Amino acid sequence: MFTRERTNNEFQLDHFAKVSRDLTEDSLFEHFPGHGHSPAWILGHLAICAELGQHMLGGSLTHPEWVERFGPNSVDTGKPDAILSLSLMTNAVIDGYRDLRAMAGSVTDNSRLDSPHGVPVLTGTQIVSVADMIALLLTNHFAFHLSQLSSCRRSAGHAALF
Repeated sequence: MFTRERTNNEFQLDHFAKVSRDLTEDSLFEHFPGHGHSPAWILGHLAICAELGQHMLGGSLTHPEWVERFGPNSVDTGKPDAILSLSLMTNAVIDGYRDLRAMAGSVTDNSRLDSPHGVPVLTGTQIVSVADMIALLLTNHFAFHLSQLSSCRRSAGHAALF
């Protein structure tokens, strides 16, 4: 299941590795121009969304305490948190999407995939089912926030990667 979406996400995670290499602890909670988010919020949001996708497929949340701070409709306060480090958050993204890809690749319960996703912010959109949501998380959603993270990197003075 989700073969193309999983391949797309692996490709994006290769780019994520290049982008995240140039991020620093010093700028983790800095709000960057354009989108106004901090790298901490972007990383936390991507990580918790991967875990929420796993939860939709029957898995559990590794960082349930991150849902309120980084989940859908959360507000990036930019408030520093000594517990959150660049390494912790980067690894949470990598691990979260690795596990989401694995779960998406082995799902056999079509009734689960066909059920409503239950994400209020997407009510009334073309994203209706859990399958739609998993495809979105592995592709467009990840790419959208990866571009925000890339703009943080570029705003810090780094040259283009491509």
